Amino acid sequence: MAIACAGYRVTAKTGHHRISFDNIKLALGAGGDKYADYFETCRRKRNVIDYTRSHVATDTEAQEILEKASEFYEVVEAWIDSKFPNRKR
Repeated sequence: MAIACAGYRVTAKTGHHRISFDNIKLALGAGGDKYADYFETCRRKRNVIDYTRSHVATDTEAQEILEKASEFYEVVEAWIDSKFPNRKR
C-alpha cells in the first residue's frame, strides 16, 4: 500500500518481489530500510526452500517473520496516516 501511495507501481514480472522491497525504501525512506532488508533476506531463503530443499526454515524463524510483518504493518499504517491524514480506513 505504501508503494502505491508514494506513486509507484510494481508489475508482476520477473524480479517483482525484489523490486517491491527496493521501492519500500523509496516510499518510506529510512524507516523502511530495516524491513525491506529483512524481508529481502526472507525472500532469498524462501527461494532456496522452494527450489532446492525443504525444511530449512525453523518454527522460530516463522514466528519471527510474523512478528516483523505485524511491526511493518504498523509502520506502514502510521506512515500512510501521517502522509494522507484524510484517508479513511
